[in-house]
Amino acid sequence: CRVGCVPSPGAAMASALSEIVDWAAGVSKSVFGNVSKKDRLPTVFEQFNTVVAEDIQRRKDHIAAKIYFNFAIGIAILINAILIGVEVDHGRGNMIEDRMGYFAFDFLFFMIFFVEMLLRLHQLGWDYFLDAWNFFDYILVVVNCADLAVSASNEGSGNLKIAGAVRIIRLLRVARQIRGLKVFYGLWIVIQGMLDSLRTMLWVGLLLLIIVYCMAVSLTTLVGESEYAKEYWPESDQYMGTVYRSMWTVMQLITFDKWMTDIVRPMLTVSASGTFILFAAIIICSFGVLNVIIAVMVERTLTIAKESRDLTGKVLEKTEEELLKSMADDFRESDMDDNGELDKDEFHKLIREPNLTFKLLLLGIQIDEADSLFELMDADKSGKVTPEEFINGLQKLKGPAKGQDLVQLISFAQKQCLRASMFVERIRKLNIKADVIQERLDQVGQGVSMELRNRNQASKRNEDVWKRAADREVVINKLDIERAYNFPKVKA
Repeated sequence: CRVGCVPSPGAAMASALSEIVDWAAGVSKSVFGNVSKKDRLPTVFEQFNTVVAEDIQRRKDHIAAKIYFNFAIGIAILINAILIGVEVDHGRGNMIEDRMGYFAFDFLFFMIFFVEMLLRLHQLGWDYFLDAWNFFDYILVVVNCADLAVSASNEGSGNLKIAGAVRIIRLLRVARQIRGLKVFYGLWIVIQGMLDSLRTMLWVGLLLLIIVYCMAVSLTTLVGESEYAKEYWPESDQYMGTVYRSMWTVMQLITFDKWMTDIVRPMLTVSASGTFILFAAIIICSFGVLNVIIAVMVERTLTIAKESRDLTGKVLEKTEEELLKSMADDFRESDMDDNGELDKDEFHKLIREPNLTFKLLLLGIQIDEADSLFELMDADKSGKVTPEEFINGLQKLKGPAKGQDLVQLISFAQKQCLRASMFVERIRKLNIKADVIQERLDQVGQGVSMELRNRNQASKRNEDVWKRAADREVVINKLDIERAYNFPKVKA
């Protein structure tokens, strides 16, 4: 403040409060030192809202958190909704004498939902009212109780007939009950997408209302107040006599409800500018704003589906990490000599244990594939596997390929291609030598064939000689016999 300026009371109070805060901060720093938020004790308000591990476990183990309990409540909601519809169609009156059976069913379902409310209150405590669906269900139970009380009176339940119509909204709670069921995953995605896009749809609906109002004013001005239009189009006052009627006409137009015969064709005969406004309404509202609503719902549904997949992926990733840690503990327990390593025999004994086999199956690794893991995990070729090599090997088998792994794979493939090329060259040279050997064998075969043929001919000639020799021997024997019996005569 400049000289001669008197400070206001508000400024003086603000200055005094600032000095008090600075003094308190200085005293606190001098007494306690610079204590970070991580090291200091939680405040009273933080301790008041703290949920300890025992409370979390108690809520998980509570009957209201069980799947069968929520499933039973969902079935009760469906049956109650069906009975409400049956009562609306076939009910005979509002007096309790006319609807005794429906009143008994209403009382039964009231007791079911009342017990459910008490169980959830016991499970969650005051946190029960932090959930909008729980708060809405609490209101429905109270309204249902009032409806039953009025139904039991002499006046009937006509004054609270709206309660039955409101209770049917409880059917939307089924969407929350089926959230964790894989069978209804698609239905939950669609319902959740619609619920999450309600705020955006309300703004788009407000924009649509503004556009419809502007066009209704224009049509009422151009056509509704025109004497020419009233003369040649008698129904013009019905469709465009007031702004309110014109708004409903535009809604009929953009929803394509008999728009050509009832609105557009008569408009062509009385007002060209009005026809232009009608076509503008179709283009802007039908093809523009209404499609924006669909686009918002589809976009939100796709976003929820993506978030659900990401959440599922994170849960699976965390589960795999815990599983790998558990397998590392099993690895250390199997180390008999306490040297921090497993040889091949100890490794094969480990992977055949039922506990580890089940964990490998959870990771998608079969037991026949696990037998060949030792060579893959033994990166330093020492004949032993450390826990780090064991976990890294499992992560490489399960996780995505990294750049280093791809480089090693490419290098290995190139080496194998080079070795294959060398083997192909050796095989080609061996084929050439085999061809030479084959030619030589063919020549030897030809020589052997000729020798066999000559031997056959010689054998035949030998047989002929022996045969002739035998014939000669026979002839000689005959001559000897004849010479022995026939002596030559002596001449006188």
